[in-house]
Amino acid sequence: MTIAVRPYLPDDLSAICDLYNALLVGRVPHCWPVAPSSLDETLQAGEIEREETRLLEQAVLVASSGGDGFVHVGRQATNKWQKDEIGAIRFLAYRRGERAVGDALLAAAESWMRERDLRRSVVMPQPWRYPFYAFPHAYLSDHLDHVQALVRFRGYTKTGGEVFLDWLDMQPKLASDASGLDYELCVEDCPGAGPRPGLRVRAVQDGDGIGECELVSGADSSAADEAHDFAFCDWLGVNEKHQGRGLGRFLLAHAMYLARERGYRHGAISTAFDNDRAFLFYTNYGFRVVDWTYEFARELS
Repeated sequence: MTIAVRPYLPDDLSAICDLYNALLVGRVPHCWPVAPSSLDETLQAGEIEREETRLLEQAVLVASSGGDGFVHVGRQATNKWQKDEIGAIRFLAYRRGERAVGDALLAAAESWMRERDLRRSVVMPQPWRYPFYAFPHAYLSDHLDHVQALVRFRGYTKTGGEVFLDWLDMQPKLASDASGLDYELCVEDCPGAGPRPGLRVRAVQDGDGIGECELVSGADSSAADEAHDFAFCDWLGVNEKHQGRGLGRFLLAHAMYLARERGYRHGAISTAFDNDRAFLFYTNYGFRVVDWTYEFARELS
């Protein structure tokens, strides 16, 4: 059976939104219902710039009635890391069991790229993550395994990844710093989309930051009440010469303690899928894995 794939029309919005929510809500961690207006804003976006790169052109292609599946593609400009333009698949959605639909959408996306002389296709590269899809740094979730299976079968390989961990009903204790470093601890509330602020906890030595932990509210990713209960660690870092002394552990512990004081119920964090040191740290601190996410890519002939 031939699956018809065509350009997206405004009348497709309701069906596409229903499909997106059916595939993700209650299945992919940190994904809550998205309203048609929010999805429409993302689907209609023109040229956009994020993380020092630009998406020059975009298209949404749908299968049959629109509710059967869709693929969102774009043309990414060159940047300081990448000398050639590439094709980006921002999202690929099709119903479980409808592999022929997924195949047709992926083939149509690659054809769109070839028409523009793009030689590489990347599935869900980080800069073009939907703003309401999971938490920052998320790629294609293991919970969308049928989509992962399709792209892998069609020759795509993992080119990056991020593991996500939650600390539900967290009860962090007030920690003390055993690093022996002399610094000033600076705490800043950072207003966001929700009722509770984000947090930035910094260690400052002689006017320079030597370590930082930044938490953002889950409300920045979703208006759902449940999202507001999450404090997500968007950044944790210590200057290289001060690493290995426990400063990072202290900054994270202190930030989570302050987040709990401000009314956050749950903590969440992520790290690169191959960062074994951080993974070991987080899983022994209180966090538990909820999702593995990956970027995939292949060369187009």
